[in-house]
Amino acid sequence: MEDRVRAIKSEEEIREVLKVISRRGVGEILKSIRNEPKKFSQIMFETKLNPSIIDRHLKALSKLGLVTKDGENYKLTSCGIYVLKIIDDLYRAMNP
Repeated sequence: MEDRVRAIKSEEEIREVLKVISRRGVGEILKSIRNEPKKFSQIMFETKLNPSIIDRHLKALSKLGLVTKDGENYKLTSCGIYVLKIIDDLYRAMNP
């Protein structure tokens, strides 16, 4: 986990991660695959998002190293798990 987190060094890369995770629907996708890998159709069913939006978000998340595709299933990388934990912590801090 720390290796990938350390690999995101520049402010530009951090801004890109923040930009992508702030898009509508990305949080739902990350939470959908939090506990187990899921097929695209499962993500679509759980999130109720448009397939083209899911596809765009998954590509962006994959490019950033937060999500990976294993066969037909999408899953969080160790960096994705870490980022989702940060999102959860931020939510809890803002909603005590």
